[in-house]
Amino acid sequence: STGQDVVFDDVSEFVQSALDGYHVCLFSYGQTGSGKTHTMQGSGNGAMRGIIPRAVEQILSQAAMMQSQLWTFTLKASFL
Repeated sequence: STGQDVVFDDVSEFVQSALDGYHVCLFSYGQTGSGKTHTMQGSGNGAMRGIIPRAVEQILSQAAMMQSQLWTFTLKASFL
C-alpha cells in the first residue's frame, strides 16, 4: 500500500496552485470502504495525517513565510 506521505506528494502541487491563485478541486471517489475518508483525513498525527491536514499545514507554512515578508492577507476556509 502507498503511504499518506507519498499520496500527498502526488497532490501537493494542487495546494501550491491554489496558493498561486488558481481554482483547484481534488475529488475523491471509489467503492464504499476503499479508504477515501482515510486518505483525505487520515488518522491521528504524524505519518498517518491525510491530505487535508497536510494541505492546511502547507498553507499555514506559506502564510507564515509571507507574513515575515510583510504581506497582509486574510485566510478563509470551509470544509464540506
